[in-house]
Amino acid sequence: MESQRTVLIIESSEYEREALAAGLAGVAGPFHSFATVEEAFAFSQSLEGLAFLIAAFTTENGNEVFDLRDHLKSKFPRVRCAFCSSEDMSPFYGRVQEGERLFFKPVDVATLTGWMNEGEASSSGSAGGEDRVLGGEAPAPAVDDRTQPIMPPVQSSPVPESPAASPAASPPASNAVDLPDEALAVGTRLGDYKLLRVIQQDDNFALYEAEQTSIGRKVALKILYRKHRTEIEWVRAFVEEASTRASINHPSISLVYECDQETGVNFYTLELVDAPSLSDLARRRARLEDHVLWGVLESVSSALAYLRDSGMDHRLVSAQTILLLNEEHVRIANPVKGRGDPLTVEDEAKQMGLLGEAIAPFLVKSVSDPELFSLVDRLGSSRVDGIRTIDGLARALDTSDPKSALSDAEIAKLNEQETNRTAIVTGTVIGLLIVAAGVIALLVYGGKPVVRDLDDLAKIPEGVFPYQEGEQVELPEYWIGQYEVTIGDYAAFLEDLAAHPGKRSMVRHPDQPESKKSYAPDRWSDMRDAAMRGGRFAGAPIDPNCPVIGVDWWDAYAYATWKGARLPTEQEWEKAARGRAGSVYPWGGELDSSRFNSGVDQSSEGDQAPGSIDGYRAWNPVDALISDESRYGVRGLAGNVSEWTASFDTDPDSPDKKVPIKRGASFATKEGFEVTTRRAAESPEERNFWTGFRIASDVENPRPNRSGPRKGKSKEANPTGKGKAASPAADGEEAAGTPATPDPESGMEGDGDA
Repeated sequence: MESQRTVLIIESSEYEREALAAGLAGVAGPFHSFATVEEAFAFSQSLEGLAFLIAAFTTENGNEVFDLRDHLKSKFPRVRCAFCSSEDMSPFYGRVQEGERLFFKPVDVATLTGWMNEGEASSSGSAGGEDRVLGGEAPAPAVDDRTQPIMPPVQSSPVPESPAASPAASPPASNAVDLPDEALAVGTRLGDYKLLRVIQQDDNFALYEAEQTSIGRKVALKILYRKHRTEIEWVRAFVEEASTRASINHPSISLVYECDQETGVNFYTLELVDAPSLSDLARRRARLEDHVLWGVLESVSSALAYLRDSGMDHRLVSAQTILLLNEEHVRIANPVKGRGDPLTVEDEAKQMGLLGEAIAPFLVKSVSDPELFSLVDRLGSSRVDGIRTIDGLARALDTSDPKSALSDAEIAKLNEQETNRTAIVTGTVIGLLIVAAGVIALLVYGGKPVVRDLDDLAKIPEGVFPYQEGEQVELPEYWIGQYEVTIGDYAAFLEDLAAHPGKRSMVRHPDQPESKKSYAPDRWSDMRDAAMRGGRFAGAPIDPNCPVIGVDWWDAYAYATWKGARLPTEQEWEKAARGRAGSVYPWGGELDSSRFNSGVDQSSEGDQAPGSIDGYRAWNPVDALISDESRYGVRGLAGNVSEWTASFDTDPDSPDKKVPIKRGASFATKEGFEVTTRRAAESPEERNFWTGFRIASDVENPRPNRSGPRKGKSKEANPTGKGKAASPAADGEEAAGTPATPDPESGMEGDGDA
């Protein structure tokens, strides 16, 4: 008797259920169609055989669909499964098994039919049996997309409007033979990587699980098919996508490891995160402690602010894309689509709602922290105290003020509502309110911070000091900024350039890109205004005596030149921190986290409140911590913000590229606090809110430079590498190839995507 090919279909649309069954009528049958997973599960209990499961899913019921798949496979081990969706399927990559396929909706019936018939010829000699899948081992999972690339779309890619059906599996390839122009077979080697299984593929791209054989690391590897290798627009768009995603250096966001090309195949690798999502944990009814949930909120808040401030266009973060490695580490599946506009007001409100939905399943009203319960309840809410913005979430997580999540307008409106609820208002109460309002106004508007004079230079005497691992280096006498350059100092610089535009050419580095037109830091207007009134910026208190942040290397160079000074070399910076004795920390040889501003207390852990160790959750005024002081009287070398130097060295990830070296830890750094630690920047254009700078000079009282960039020998870098080598070669520059220790907050330590 001819074997039956029973098909179980799950699809909420009755029309699509009927269309699928009609289109596959000559290929398989009988068909059993259901609108919900629950109905399909109930029916499956009576099934005696099953050949195919074809299930449509959404982000809401995706895990339920895959749970049903697991149940069916335990009962019918050879059942073949295909899944389809009209939404982003990347959160479910980790649950797709070998031999399964994903399709974007609407599903092309011809392609689905081809997949169902795959392997039939090779199975002609196998033993029959009702509802046994023909063909032995199922093929590797693939994706058919009739309308768009399966990967997050790159807008500049000329994606065909009607690509062909998914290609059949290619014969095994090796480095010794020509590779196919489309999908690569499992087992193919690309440089240091061996392809282990297909996660997803379409007509132009494929995503694999791969092994980096030199170190035995599992990664996700995305390729652009070789057929596009001569099409410059395709290659440029693919590399641009990899570059944009690789530029993400936030500790909670998964990263791209490297981008390469092998035998005409362009590819890049990403971290393969082996961890459950909040959606998985909620489905399992896992219990998460309050401090873990606070940590998730803080990590996501920080990541969202980072993406916005970095100018990234990204998908919204949801329960499916928030992964919990352990109770202390959160990974967000890389949501970046490219550089572009930040989230709209409406999208930010929607994002807050999704975050609330991700946390809510783990809250128990009678057990959970009431403050946590209240905060989550306000996420995305339209009520007056609702949290609908990224900055609102950051303020809400700052527990120093119970109304910190509210804007001034919201506070005023809330106070008005509270007043209106008062049944009887006596003259005494009115008088008290007037007095209170006067006090509040005085505190808010009458207590602007004073801009202190913090541009003194400290003398560093000539002589030998132990550099790095003990190399004895001799430096002449020089002067270095006693403090990091402040917001107040930098504001004076920008005001002077605005008043005297001709000075721009005097302070501009010869190699500065033509595209750079302004020296204003990221979000400068918001930062300056908040600092000058003693308000909050990016969720943290700020004043004009805090270090200027959001500056790139060109900004720091221009400011130093404007002051008639320069940036310090690595060796000058290190000598100012270590002294002739070569101490590991500015104050001596023992680590004391209470002496400097670091990231060890940036987030709450157990009973530890943010900033409870060093007194600051983010940046601090540059003269605030007198305990972070070297023997020469230089402050803030151990922490607060990392600092640009004049030195360039080889990029540890791209040996053919020179990048600036930063020194010093920051308020976001959690390890690597020794002042010998070197931190490689991504490029001179890197900007973030944990990097600033200080200046150096060959004379005690430098005068403003009025004749163009300084010509000092070996004291400033040559970013492009043109002409003479960059950095302080005359002062004993590090040997080429010396690895720079990555900054923990830069994300160079590794993160994930899949």
